[in-house]
Parts: sequence; structure tokens; C-alpha cells
Amino acid sequence: MLYKTPKMRVSKLILDIAKLSLGIAFTSCGIVATFKPLPVTAAEKITFSLSFLGEFSLSVEDMEIFAKKGEITSEFAYYANFLDKKTLQQLRQILQTSFAVEPITVYRLTNMPMGEDFLRRLGNIIYTHPQRNGLYAIRAALILAAGEPEGLTAINFLRHFPTDEMQLNTDLIFAIVKEAESFFRYKDTSIKAIAEQAQQEINSQTRPDFANLPDLRQPGQYQVSQETLTFPIDDLRQTAVGFAGAYDLNVDIYAPKGLTSSAPLAIIAHGLGSQRSDFAYLAEHLASHGYIVAIPEHAGSSSNYQEAFLRGEVNVDVSPFEFYSRPRDITHLLDRLEQHPDYQKLINWSQIGVLGHSFGGTTALITSGAPVNLARVKDVCDSDLFTLNVSLFLQCRANNLPPGEYDLQDDRIKAVVALNPVTSSVLGIESMQQINIPTLIVGGTMDFVAPFIPEQAHPFLWLTTPDKYLATMVNGSHFSTINEENIAGINDFLKGFRPDLGRDYLKALTLAFFEAHIKDSSEYQSYLTAAYAENISNPELPLHLIQSLTPEQLELAYGDTPPTSPIPEPIVAVASEQNRDILAEIKQTGTLKVAMRTDAAPFGYTDHSDLTGFCADLAVAFGDRLTQELNTSTPIKVVKIPSSVLNRFELVEKETVHLECGPNSIVSDREEVVFSDPFFSSGTRFLVNQDNAINLDLDSQLEGTRLGVLEATTTKQFLQQNYPNAEIVSFESADGRSKAIQAVRDGYLDAFVSDRVLLTGEIDRQGLGRENYQAIPEQPLTCDYYGLILPQGDSQWRNTINTFLHEHAAEQVFDQWLENYYPQAISDLDYCQNQRKQ
Repeated sequence: MLYKTPKMRVSKLILDIAKLSLGIAFTSCGIVATFKPLPVTAAEKITFSLSFLGEFSLSVEDMEIFAKKGEITSEFAYYANFLDKKTLQQLRQILQTSFAVEPITVYRLTNMPMGEDFLRRLGNIIYTHPQRNGLYAIRAALILAAGEPEGLTAINFLRHFPTDEMQLNTDLIFAIVKEAESFFRYKDTSIKAIAEQAQQEINSQTRPDFANLPDLRQPGQYQVSQETLTFPIDDLRQTAVGFAGAYDLNVDIYAPKGLTSSAPLAIIAHGLGSQRSDFAYLAEHLASHGYIVAIPEHAGSSSNYQEAFLRGEVNVDVSPFEFYSRPRDITHLLDRLEQHPDYQKLINWSQIGVLGHSFGGTTALITSGAPVNLARVKDVCDSDLFTLNVSLFLQCRANNLPPGEYDLQDDRIKAVVALNPVTSSVLGIESMQQINIPTLIVGGTMDFVAPFIPEQAHPFLWLTTPDKYLATMVNGSHFSTINEENIAGINDFLKGFRPDLGRDYLKALTLAFFEAHIKDSSEYQSYLTAAYAENISNPELPLHLIQSLTPEQLELAYGDTPPTSPIPEPIVAVASEQNRDILAEIKQTGTLKVAMRTDAAPFGYTDHSDLTGFCADLAVAFGDRLTQELNTSTPIKVVKIPSSVLNRFELVEKETVHLECGPNSIVSDREEVVFSDPFFSSGTRFLVNQDNAINLDLDSQLEGTRLGVLEATTTKQFLQQNYPNAEIVSFESADGRSKAIQAVRDGYLDAFVSDRVLLTGEIDRQGLGRENYQAIPEQPLTCDYYGLILPQGDSQWRNTINTFLHEHAAEQVFDQWLENYYPQAISDLDYCQNQRKQ
């Protein structure tokens, strides 16, 4: 319910800065470097320390002569003799590389969470002191170097490094170089294994006469119309004007002209920092063959959004919420098209497919049945170890998502195509195995944004759906299938070999895949073969299409244990066996028992001895929902049982109630119960009198300050950990919150500490006037997500409740009781999901 001119791409800018930073680190090829500035001109001389040579000095000027003219000065000559010709060429290429980027752009990119995560990891390699991460020094040097007339270069970076000592972590560099060498060899042998598998499939299949079959790369019989629709959506989302509870969903629709019957629908999801026109050519191609194609703009990660970020109009590069909002965009789009007076009849609602590129590929897979895997994200991303997989910096943004189960599958989707998706951590093996519809994964072996092996090849192994395909473009890049106009600003190296061929491959494979698996046209199966891929393959961009591959094949081709396991160790805890059937209990007894708080306005409180508030009305609405679902002869009776902070868990554990509703912070250390998905968010503040706000310094230890708090709450734990020198006064009774607020008013307490929504709710209930109090600080000190407390051991019950929380009846209750507190909840959620790692 809570989750009520060609342009330079941000992904390219990030990659460029990553390449430069890595180049600086790897220039030494295992050197530990100490950069010591001369007394007058900083960093004009560099002092290197090598384990096999000792220390030596080399001026930045000598390196600059080598970079510009290729000349090796007498000072540089001695040391150059220890480097082979290839390494010298690579060194010169790194030193020559210049990036024309504004300092403000570098500032924004390196201050955004993804960029800062990258620099923090790089700071373990380049630093000013072994015990001090080099993040801030690297950032400063990059920004200052970008302001030089010749642009951002390695030489300028060295000149602007802001301290008199810069060191490289030799051990870590050696380890990364060794890892890179092993991984690249593994990639090469894996491509060979895929080619051999393709040949085996060719030999085992009957080869059709493709010369006499239609060329699927050519346009179909229909002329195509295009229009843009805008649908107002009532849901949480990051937008170019900030985090919002409603937004406009803009969609380009491509439709065949002259349709005489309903047509299949294909949805295309664009990538991070991309635009709807990236795959306009593919939309036109599919529409010419009789498909209606819809391309929504994902408002929180489109090119428009990224440009707003670079202009400083929004403060977050990619909100973690995009992993939720993007799949919801697709579901909202389908809902709106089902209601549209034209398209509800034009679309065949049993024939729907989705295709996505990069982040859009991940979006397509999530919508098709692979839930966001928060457990694997946490396992992978709670580390500062350096990684060569750039896509992890995006995937790790999901680590800031609120707790919950992000199963966002839309059952209307019958087949999925994922182009260069990022999957290894945000989905992982556990989620990929849950996809049960036909799946085509497309990857390029020269993809430096979403590396082919960990992000496409290995995930293909994890699929268990019987209809699965892996298309491999050898020498293909991350941009090999994007509209030519949209990649004109990308250099040839990143663009890859012959993207025109890549676009033709995609037109043929996508059309064949959708025809076979959306329209069930069996004659198109002959196109989904290794033989057809070989038939249209060009030596400049070889194409392989396989339907089977095993970890053993990859390991055999590598000849050793792979540097990264094709099948990772499982990390998601096995759910406890289901030992209750609560729905059956309720149907048998005709009673739903709900515990709710009596002291937590607006969620639950007493009014003239009656339980009232959000939870009371939610329980009634849920009872009505169960009456309908269980098809009982008489309405389900809702029994409301009072609860408190002291007994709320016990009531559920002892099966006194079927659920407890209240402001329960979702925690991971309660093994006897589980929580529903979050339905609200808030955070800890100090409630003070208006006159006392200025006297409370929350950055101090608050020694001697009297702070009120409710007993048995996560807030009390927070105070004990963060303000051990304060005098903590606990309130235990049912009217503890009321008494504590009165104590603040009377001056007995310096502050009462609780979640802001509960503070405001109690002030409103008592009619004390919000203007008499102040909740400080502006940003929450903790991030709390409220969930219903549920019994352990009945996943069906939990799924039923989670589904209900997103339904219209629950939303009506939410609007009635919590709408006034919603803006603050959105603000807190925005802060909590986008705060940087400390």
C-alpha cells in the first residue's frame, strides 16, 4: 500500500570515468606508487616503490612527453626497459585519453550513490595512507582535472591529486589483475563452448531451406501508425521533480494500420538513462508484422531524468525504488490499456510479450516472474571489495529498498526477451529459477556495462523454464541493438562491431520468438534454432543461438575451476514448512481475530472505549475480502483484540490472533513471527517544545538530557546505542505516549523520542496543536517500515494479506486515516532509500 542532438548517456560517462580511474591504478602494473610534490609546483615528480626495483623517481613532465610524442626520455628509459612493448603502448594510450566533461558533471557523477560506491571501492587501491580510503582525494583530483583546457586526463589527475602522498595497493592490484586475466580467459573459453554447443544443435536438427522461407529481417505487410499517450498513475515513484505519490506515464504506441482483428501486444522497456526511441526501429518492425507495440518511459531512470540529475534538479542518480517502480510501470500500462476505449478491443489480451534492454531487461525479467532478491543483493553488496563488473553499482542500489517481498510478476505476460540484462545479484539464481514462461536472453561478448558471462551466460544456466534461448553476439557490445541515432555520441569501441547487424539480428529473433511463443505459431520454431542463427550470421558479428548449456560444458572448456562459479551457492534461507492453514481456520470458525494497538493514533487507539483508527477499519475491510474469497454463507466476523508494545508479538506467537496491526517496525531478529510487506514508513524524531528546539544539540551525547521513550521499542534501543549519557525515562502503560507528550509540554522531559507519525497522531488526537511542538531533526534519525505481524509457517496467509494491502479497499482505508501523514511518509521514504552508505 505504501508503494501506493544525440545525448551522452550517464552509463557511458560512468564507464569513461571508471576507465580513466582504472587506467591510473593499473598503469603501474603492480607498482606501489608514492607521489610527492616539489616544494613549489605540486605533483610534478612521482616517486615509485617497486618490490623488485626499490624506489625511483619520474617526473610528470617525462610522462607527458611520452604521452604526447611517444618519446622516452633518459630518465624514463631505465624504467621503460622493464615494461614490454604492449604494456608501454597501453600506458601511452591511457595517458593520451582525454574526456571532455564539465567539472560539475564529474562532481555530480562522483557524488551520486553509484559513483561514490565505485570511488570508495577504488579508494582501496588508490589512497593517501594505507588506513585511509582514497575516495575524497580521487574525487577532488577528477573534478579539478576536468576543469583543465585539455579535459580530464591521467596526467591532469596526477597533477591535481590533493595530497603530498599517493599510494597504490600493490597486493590488491596484483589480485585484480590476476582475477581479470582468469576471467577473460574464462570468457573466451565459454564463448568457445557456446559455439560448440551451437554446432551440436545444428548437427542434431533438421535444417530447413531458409532461402525459401520469409526473411524476418524485412518489414511486414502493414503500414505503421504512432501516437503518444499519457496516463495519470496513482503510485509512489521517483520522478524528475522528486519522489512523488502520483506521476504521468508517457507511452509511445506503434500500431499496424488496417487491423481487422485483435493483435498481440509487445511492450519494450528502455535502459538506464535511455529514451523511448532507442528501439523505435524494432517497434516499427514488429508493428509492420501485426503487433501493437507500447514503449513506456520509466520516469525515474530515463534520459530526461538523468539530464535533470546532471543539471542538479534532483539529488539522486537512480533511486532504489526503480527496481519496484519499473515493473509497476508495465503493470499500470497494461491496466490502463485494458480500460482504453480503443486498445481494449484492439489488443489480444492472451498474447502479450515484454522485451527490455539493460536495466529494462532486468525490468522485463522481474515482471515475468523473477522477484527482486534482497538477500543476494545484501550478500554481494555489503562489501567494499573492488569489482570489474560495472553493473553491480546499479544492482547494489537495490540494497536500500525497504524490506519486503518484491514479487512483481504480471501473469498477463506470456514471453520475455532480455537484452544485456543485469541479473547476477539483484535477481540471482533463486529468482531466475522462478521464471516459468518462454525466455530469450541476448548478450554481447564485448559488453563492458553488463558483462556477458556473469549477467547473461550464467543466468541462462539458472533458468528452469523449458523454452529458453541464449543468443550470443560475438564482439557485440552493450549498445549493439540500439537505434543508430541514439548511439551516435558513443565512441566506436563502446559501440561495438557493426551494430547494424545487431539490429537486424534482433528484429529477426524477436519476431520469431514472439510468433512462436505468444501467438503459438509452430512454423516459426525453425527460426529459433542454431541453424537459423548461423544462416543470418555475419563474420564481423558472429551470432550463436542455443537452447541448452551446462556448467560442466563451461568448466570443461576452461580446463580448471572457473574464476566465478557458474552455479553460486544458495544464500536465501529455506522457508519453514507450512504447518498452519489459517484461511481454513477462518472459514471453519467464521471468525477473523485481529489485534490492534490502543495507544498508537492514527493506526489504533480507543475512542469512548471503542477501538478505532486505521487498523480497525482495515480489519473490517479485510474481513469483507475474506468473506468473498472464502465464499462463506455468512459474513466473516471480525474480532478486535487490544494489543500493546509489550504483548503484540506474544499474541501472534501463541495463536491468540491471526495478525496484529500497528506501527510495527519490520525487524529481522524475530524468528517466531513474520511481517507483511510494508504499508507505511516513518522515522525517529525528538519531540520538543517550540521554545526548547534550539537548546537540543543532537550531534552531542546529550549528557544529562531527560529523554522519554516507550518501553520495549526499537526506539529505546536506538537511544541506548546513540545517547548512552542521556537520562532515559521509560513509559510502559497504555497511555504512555500521551503522558510523555504532556511531560514535554510541562517541561519534565526535554524531549520525547518516537516515530514522527505517532508523535503527530497523538498530538492530533489530544487536540494539543501541532504549532506548539517541533519534531527534530528534519531528516529521520532512523528508517522504520511498518508491517503487520503474522504467524510463522503459513506463506499462503502472508501472500493473501500482501495482496490485500495493494487492493482498492485497503487503499480507501489508507486514504481515510493516513492521507494527512502521507507527505511526510513520502519524504522520509525518499531520504531513507537514497541515503548514502556511511
